[in-house]
Amino acid sequence: MTDALNDALAELRREYLFDAPGRLADLRKDVAAFRVGEGDALNSLIGRFHRLAGSGGSYGFPDISEIARGGERWLKLEQPAPSEVATTRLGELVDRLASAFDAAARELGLPTRGPAVTEFGWRALVVGPEHPVRAEIASVLGNTGFLVRTETGAGEPRELKLSERPDLVVVLDDPEGPDPFATATAWSGAGPVRPRAIVLVTRADVADRVRALASGIDSIIPADRVSVDLPTYAKTLARIGSPPPRVLLVESDAAQAETLIGWLEQVNAKVAHCADGNTAREAMIREAPDLILMDTRLPGMDGISLARLVRQDSRFTLTPIVFLTSNDTVAEQIEALSAGADHFLIEPVDRELLTHLVINRAERGRRLREMVHRDGLTGLLNHATLMAELEHAVEYARRHGESFAFLMIDVDHFKRVNDRYGHIAGDQVLLHVARVFQTTARASDLIGRYGGEEFGMILRRTDRTGAGILAQKLRVALAEQPAVISAGETIPVRVCIGIAAYPDDAATAGDLAQLADAALYRAKAGGRDRVEFTRETRTQSA
Repeated sequence: MTDALNDALAELRREYLFDAPGRLADLRKDVAAFRVGEGDALNSLIGRFHRLAGSGGSYGFPDISEIARGGERWLKLEQPAPSEVATTRLGELVDRLASAFDAAARELGLPTRGPAVTEFGWRALVVGPEHPVRAEIASVLGNTGFLVRTETGAGEPRELKLSERPDLVVVLDDPEGPDPFATATAWSGAGPVRPRAIVLVTRADVADRVRALASGIDSIIPADRVSVDLPTYAKTLARIGSPPPRVLLVESDAAQAETLIGWLEQVNAKVAHCADGNTAREAMIREAPDLILMDTRLPGMDGISLARLVRQDSRFTLTPIVFLTSNDTVAEQIEALSAGADHFLIEPVDRELLTHLVINRAERGRRLREMVHRDGLTGLLNHATLMAELEHAVEYARRHGESFAFLMIDVDHFKRVNDRYGHIAGDQVLLHVARVFQTTARASDLIGRYGGEEFGMILRRTDRTGAGILAQKLRVALAEQPAVISAGETIPVRVCIGIAAYPDDAATAGDLAQLADAALYRAKAGGRDRVEFTRETRTQSA
């Protein structure tokens, strides 16, 4: 075996281990779906264990392969029904796989992924009287993969630990029961245990939208639209996941910064810190914060000037900015609001107020950006955001002397899927493709839906060789994982991929997109299920 092939195999082994969190997350989601009785969850679990059994051995990790093969055999032979016993055993299998991935990572000198997570699924609380609508809500959320708990009263949100916080609270409007707005307000004001979303389901027209917003309600759904609107909302929430809110703290006072970081980390926030406005822009690009918390008085560039700069960047137009200031003059606050600030905290700041404000605004800001920048079906970046990120990638690579690649991807013969199975099945195939891409690509890669059945991917800090390796991984991963539609039929999925690299092939975003698209069409003309470079005499194919 040549040195080049050895290096390529070593890189693939490393990337396989870096992909472990995505693979484990998908297993856990399938366990959650199995627990609530979702029809195809068992087959999906069998398929995931089967692929891990094969890939673990192929990449030289026998322990991973052995554990996965044992899980596959058990599921095939026993065909277990959803139960606490079966879910517990599945959880133990996933934990063992996580430990095996960590052991393999340590063997290669890579960072481990931390302790195993044994909690499965997203948590939902439905508050309201016993009523057919409440039962329908619980069923809809259960079928979406949520672990559902119901209560007849307002509950006691402030008594919950952070680890027990529901991801979603659905309040059923009851004319004869507690005021739903009061219930929503109680949950909205629950400090760090506030759920990521609060939904009001009402059996009457809601005229007082202002009151709803003031109560902290994130969405209002008519009772007769529960089966249509709530699954979409819940699935969007589930796709986003619940990572800790990311906060960028811009504070020159080291002691003050240490105090604020300590407060925020205690309520499960991830905090990045820089001491002046001049370094904040690079920190924003690097950290992609959900909220910026900064002092108005900063060395180098003051906070108000920095806010203006932030608002000029399309990536951070919707990122909340909260100012810390010792000056409570109206004139300064008006100037800061004009520059793009969202809120002020007057020093000395109250700890509870700061943590409550930062966590809630960060999570709401994240949801708003997801709605604006994400494709409604797949949850990937939408076309406009993907192309804006391509422009930013060119700018960053030019400034830092780095390389990257842009992939254009098209699902082969997708029209046949729509024609034969219908557009709903077509959507299920696209969702499947998106999920495979997310679990196969690196965490640093940006994935978007270019349009229809076309996808785009930005591979940061990657040369032509690395792009070719990852493109082949994507093609093979899809070939090995057929889509299973709701009718129970299995649909093979193949893709063509075109690659353009910066700076080798082009120096602008528009040219990169055009050249990758041209390479994609050469892949189609060459027989499909293949990868083509913009400039390459050698063709990679099946």
